[in-house]
Amino acid sequence: MGLRFKDQTYGECFFITTSFYEHRRLGETEGVYEALADSLRFYLHKYHAQLPGYVFMPSHIHLLLFVKGNSLAGFMRDFKKYVAQKGVSNCGVRVSQLWAPRYDRVVVYSETVFHRKLEYIHRNPVTAGLVLAPEEWQWSSAGAYLQSEIGCIPVWKDWLF
Repeated sequence: MGLRFKDQTYGECFFITTSFYEHRRLGETEGVYEALADSLRFYLHKYHAQLPGYVFMPSHIHLLLFVKGNSLAGFMRDFKKYVAQKGVSNCGVRVSQLWAPRYDRVVVYSETVFHRKLEYIHRNPVTAGLVLAPEEWQWSSAGAYLQSEIGCIPVWKDWLF
């Protein structure tokens, strides 16, 4: 599970995208989103990371994540490994490879970029035709911002500028 950009120690806020292998739509399998949420909650706590935004899509996920840059690779390795080995096996998903071998990350270096990435995350299910409004997608942080709902993963709002 490599990175295209090896040096990530300078960042603390990242926009992350990772996909299921060959963009399979495994998110449509019952229980997969729950497994993703369980693993994400656990590793957020373990790595002392903060999550201001997320979305689980049928073929990929996006995270807006505050974590020490030198911990990002470990966070992603552990999160993806747990989901692959334990999380989705309870859902009946039997695949030899769950995740695409890489994940993409962009260092979020300004408030403008932060807001742009958060809006992108929240609009993703609408753009994909899954819902008409961002807050309708249960597997996103949009409801926490637009309806003050907690959602499946509590989001960190102390970032508010």
